[in-house]
Amino acid sequence: MSAATIGAGDWWLLLLHFLSLSLLAIGGAITTAPEMHRYMVNDQQWLTDAEFTSSIALAQAAPGPNVLFIAVLGWNFGMNAATTAAPLWLQWTWGLGGVAVAMVGILVPSTTLTFAAARWGHRNRELRAVR
Repeated sequence: MSAATIGAGDWWLLLLHFLSLSLLAIGGAITTAPEMHRYMVNDQQWLTDAEFTSSIALAQAAPGPNVLFIAVLGWNFGMNAATTAAPLWLQWTWGLGGVAVAMVGILVPSTTLTFAAARWGHRNRELRAVR
């Protein structure tokens, strides 16, 4: 896919897709990788198969949490959205935007659900069913 074909609507689609996958990621974000591949490579053609596979390999080889592959996928999405004629600082800005959209999409729903459940459990800690 050429960079010119990734528009503003595609950024929303990426965010919405990752928001929906966030609550399905029981066992970690890596469990949703096949669905991400289907959507980003096969359906939307935002990334090539090699870019997707390299993103996961790079993130898994690096130290840190497994969710880093989401940031790398977002980076590649953002870099593909930037035109190659754009200055390097602008390409990096688009890449960082892709990281932000992907990470917000994958982290916010599950974090919000966990926070709400912990607050509920704390408020109801005296109930027999909670203990």
